[in-house]
Amino acid sequence: MVRVYRMINVTKGEVYHGISDNPLKRKLGFHCEGKTVAVNHWNCEADKIITKVLSSHHTQSKASEVSHQHEKDYKHHRNFKNIKTKGK
Repeated sequence: MVRVYRMINVTKGEVYHGISDNPLKRKLGFHCEGKTVAVNHWNCEADKIITKVLSSHHTQSKASEVSHQHEKDYKHHRNFKNIKTKGK
């Protein structure tokens, strides 16, 4: 299953939506090691980052579609910035 997840960086006031079969592993690996361009300015040790799985999908294309829709539509109650990634 491919999961759609949301990471909220409370410290920086930013929101990131992504897809992965294991969002926590992805966060601790690629994201926290600075290998994801969209969030390579985040500091996983110093910033308060909340991660939540939103949905699961059978295909990567469907998960990607849902993730990009969240990027467009999600409104954080404190007006945090949605980080846009490549794609639809």
